[in-house]
Amino acid sequence: MTRLTENDIAGIEAEWATYERRLEELTGDDLLTLAARTLGIDPETARSGVRELRVGAIPISSGEGLIGGFADSLASIAGHLGFEADVLPADVPGFQLAKSGGFDLFIWADDDTYLAENILTGTVGENGRATGRGFATALIRMAARKRLDKRALVLGAGPVGCAGAETLALAGYEVFLCDMDGEKARAACGALSGCTPCTPDDLSGLPLFECLLDAAPTNDFFPLDRLAAGACLAYGLSGRRKAQASGTIPFSSARLSCFSPPHSEGPDRPFSVIAISREAD
Repeated sequence: MTRLTENDIAGIEAEWATYERRLEELTGDDLLTLAARTLGIDPETARSGVRELRVGAIPISSGEGLIGGFADSLASIAGHLGFEADVLPADVPGFQLAKSGGFDLFIWADDDTYLAENILTGTVGENGRATGRGFATALIRMAARKRLDKRALVLGAGPVGCAGAETLALAGYEVFLCDMDGEKARAACGALSGCTPCTPDDLSGLPLFECLLDAAPTNDFFPLDRLAAGACLAYGLSGRRKAQASGTIPFSSARLSCFSPPHSEGPDRPFSVIAISREAD
């Protein structure tokens, strides 16, 4: 899982208006509507339902320790979506309070796991799968607004990439799931209709892509040369770092934002980009 730094999450609370404006420009949806679409829930039902639920964010000190402000950022996200949200005590006392203090859901993450649990139903949401589904839904919405072909490249056959590939395939996309480990990509595509496994070496022999979901956790591979003009991209923290390192996609100082940069390698290659700063793979 990509471990965040304090700089990655600093200032989230102050950026929601900008985030929502750019998200709606790119996808036609605000964040709550996009989340509801991802889950197959009527957005207005979701909007009224969240107001009745209380969320607790629990800091966890195991592993490499607390990331300053992380639990606060989770509470900020939940509060922005309309939940009543609080930061609870760290570790076991936080879990105890979540289950005995009138909370309906709680969220926590350590170095290896990032979960949300519904106390009322006992259901658990895992960040990797949730992120992949959310990225893919945003990409589908962007691509539909631009009337792009239903054909997408997904980088990374981990939890995020597999969930994204599944979501795209179920939406009728022809999906190419690319991983440096070809066997991993083949295994992931095995039970998924409309999914073709590939490795980075295979991409040069394929037509350019109009849709890219980058769920690869490394900074080693980012195939800007395989994207068609007007392509839509969805990627998280490591993708943002790759783009910044390449010097081809400009980013503002926002830590959780959507961007529509004017061009990449040249003025004839405009991209629409949704960049989300939390991922696991």
